[in-house]
Amino acid sequence: MRLAITPVRPALCALVLLCLPALAAAQSNELFIPAPTTATDYLNVRINGDTLANGQRAHPNRVYVLQRGGTYFMNGFVRNTGYALNIKAQDGTGPRPVIYLVKNTTTNAAPGNLFDVRGNLSLRSVALVGYLEPVAADIANMPGQIIGTGAAGFDIVLDDVVISNSTGNHIRTDQAARVIKVTNSLFVNMGDLRKSNLGAGKAIDVRGVSCDTLLVRNSTFVNFQDRVIRHRSSTAPINVLIFDHNTLVNGMSYHGMLALGQVGRRVQITNNLFVDAFALGDDPSDATRQAEFEESGEKNADGTNRMSWVISVPNTTTQWIVRNNYYAVSTAGQAWFNKYTSAGVRGEGPPLTRHQMQRLGADSTNAFRKVALTLNNAPALMTAMMDWYRTPEPAGAGRTKTTTAFSAQFDYDRKPITYFTGASAQFNAGFGTSGAAYTGATGNCPAGDLTWYPALKVACTAAAASVAREGEARAATAGFTGIAPNPTAGETRIGYTLRVPGAVALSVHDVLGREVTRLVVGMQAAGAHEAWWDGTSGAAPAAAGVYVVRLVAGGAVQTRTVILAR
Repeated sequence: MRLAITPVRPALCALVLLCLPALAAAQSNELFIPAPTTATDYLNVRINGDTLANGQRAHPNRVYVLQRGGTYFMNGFVRNTGYALNIKAQDGTGPRPVIYLVKNTTTNAAPGNLFDVRGNLSLRSVALVGYLEPVAADIANMPGQIIGTGAAGFDIVLDDVVISNSTGNHIRTDQAARVIKVTNSLFVNMGDLRKSNLGAGKAIDVRGVSCDTLLVRNSTFVNFQDRVIRHRSSTAPINVLIFDHNTLVNGMSYHGMLALGQVGRRVQITNNLFVDAFALGDDPSDATRQAEFEESGEKNADGTNRMSWVISVPNTTTQWIVRNNYYAVSTAGQAWFNKYTSAGVRGEGPPLTRHQMQRLGADSTNAFRKVALTLNNAPALMTAMMDWYRTPEPAGAGRTKTTTAFSAQFDYDRKPITYFTGASAQFNAGFGTSGAAYTGATGNCPAGDLTWYPALKVACTAAAASVAREGEARAATAGFTGIAPNPTAGETRIGYTLRVPGAVALSVHDVLGREVTRLVVGMQAAGAHEAWWDGTSGAAPAAAGVYVVRLVAGGAVQTRTVILAR
């Protein structure tokens, strides 16, 4: 088949830059890559090949600018070892450029991901698709993940990005991330049972490693088989989680919805909207699903694991802020619950664990409120897939992860990228202006992703940010003042301050969360303090790599990364 390729028009800005040398110098790190005129002009080849004759990067702070409305192709991944990778759409209006992953005709294999993060990654106003959708058979080339990590200690920042079609995870960090920030974005079509099982199909998989800050705001998640956040079996915490003004639509939430594992200083879940987001419901009789709801340690009366939407390992130090969240069960969703009530399904299930509710106190009463609403335009609920899951083998999965009998007829309503972005986009997760959810968020604003309310977005996002500042102020009884030198080839100074006197524990951990050394344990006075760490000394010097410094004080946990070089 032939793909429509948008022709490239000469950039008028070149004339302006001739007249404005200062502006030209400021913009010199940007490299405009026009939409290709052939399907064999691969974006990954362009980016990987942007080097000097000696192999060094051509520009240390390069920003790759893609043509709005353009179609791009990647037949391999980009691995940004030693440099920050920045990709964005050209300034102005117009559809996001779309990047398709395609099969490598030389190796006869499809890449396992698009980006292997080994430096900071920033994506803005682009769309990423895991296979060439116009060619139906190419769904077999869908990757396990869109964005993965191959090294620890870096940031992943996405703004105004659409990601569609991975079999496993749209983002997966197998090494400790510093910051994961997702704003104004769409995550759609997570999972494919032709290549994976129901334990896959996740949005952000932090695995078991640490993350200093995970912020998700004004983003929408549609068609997910498993969890939106997965941090189960963690050996180190997500230190700060802010999950604010997001909309979740059509999620089976097979092993949970927000599986947070170990958490650190603060968890904020505010102003979100959940529509059929725990669609398989609470079913204590489903042993396969039950297996990964264990981390709260809470049980039903019959001894089975309690199936809450938000799961975390209990602790007595994390500050919890959970308020102004709303959820709805559609007519189709409620009919499905009713269909299987006699078989053990108990409806939508509890949003929070008992421990989380105890930590919230009175705030737990209205942390999640059920409402009746209908989204403006969204894919149909995945009831055929849910029926197939409960159908006994060999015709169905028989409530197991076996996918032998699965075929396309049972797939969820897998809409193409053109449904979500571009000139003919139809998806709209807004809802009517009546009802509690429209004025129930912070500042009397709509709950959920404010992208669907452009006239209100700026003011309402600012109102929501005030909650984050409030939480930060309450948690800031202690804090780091600096780690230097960082990176270090030997000794480094760790500075921190206490606003009030109290017990302090300062330790160093590897990226798997294992303690390397304890630097401070005991009572300390208010004021500035410091400690020194030399990872190269002692009987067993630490290996070169990324380490996490953990400060526990004032009922909160804070972390910072330090790089030990040799």
